[in-house]
Amino acid sequence: MVHDFTLVYALDSDMGSQEDVLRQLADSDCADATVGWGRPGHVGLAFSREASDRDAAVTLATAQMAQALPGAVLARVDAA
Repeated sequence: MVHDFTLVYALDSDMGSQEDVLRQLADSDCADATVGWGRPGHVGLAFSREASDRDAAVTLATAQMAQALPGAVLARVDAA
């Protein structure tokens, strides 16, 4: 089953520019996320992932984000 959800992360100022963050995401397992920039210092990632349940999809995405953007802090999870 496909699950749609959004993860919003607060970025550390040492993480570089938006282009640097996008490059790190593109090189990661999170390259399937749609990236949005809203509040300064934050990035939102909209996912549409297939998994056995929504919690499994969110757990996998947050683990992948921890590797892709070390130092980013999960600020919010929006799951339908």
